[in-house]
Amino acid sequence: MASLYSNKDKNSGHFSLNYDSNFLFNQTDKLFLLMKTVNNNIILIGPLATGKSTIAAKLSGISGLLNHPVDKLKWYYRFKNGYDLHTSTKILKKQGFEELIKYVQQYFGPDELRAILYEFAGIIDLGATDSYCTDVFHLRKLKKIFNNFPNVFLILPSPSEEISVKILNDRLTRRYENDSLKAPVMNSYIEMNKKFIASEFNKQIANHTIYTEGKTIEMLANELLNKSKFINYERAAAIL
Repeated sequence: MASLYSNKDKNSGHFSLNYDSNFLFNQTDKLFLLMKTVNNNIILIGPLATGKSTIAAKLSGISGLLNHPVDKLKWYYRFKNGYDLHTSTKILKKQGFEELIKYVQQYFGPDELRAILYEFAGIIDLGATDSYCTDVFHLRKLKKIFNNFPNVFLILPSPSEEISVKILNDRLTRRYENDSLKAPVMNSYIEMNKKFIASEFNKQIANHTIYTEGKTIEMLANELLNKSKFINYERAAAIL
């Protein structure tokens, strides 16, 4: 893994984050080391089509924090653990989305998610299936992982489950209507997303719930940042 920071730039007075980018942190060396920890990650969870990726990208642009989408990072672990794309495609076509989830979670589960959350610092947006489980052992492991992070945000359209279902059903229909693989099993996605929306586990592990209906992306990004807690802030302030 790359070192957390490089030397101070003589011209700009900034510190450069050497974590697969040239992110600039305009503060002292000690403050940088204290604040850039994985425990300060902003983690977004929630159903399909709720806007997690869009919000994460906007947050990254506003804050300068790096964005790490789990939907992209998980493929390394899936293939490493023996995931077969042909098998998963057959399962989706014949049995639907819920059965596909059971298959893929064999190759990307709590241990792999924990590895990502502790390896990458910044904004982490999870796929809808990553915080969903029905197995008690799986559930306990996920709870233990998320307990270490104070900035877990559940993203939903509305406090009303009924309204959330309607909004997300419309989005899913538009998203997959021309998808030759997913359109034929659209109902299985819609039915599964109802379970994601109603998930009590998501509500338990989230420190905050953000409702998106009627808000611009800028409003949502700022709301998330304002509600985020940085656990080393008091210590950092004392040093400064």
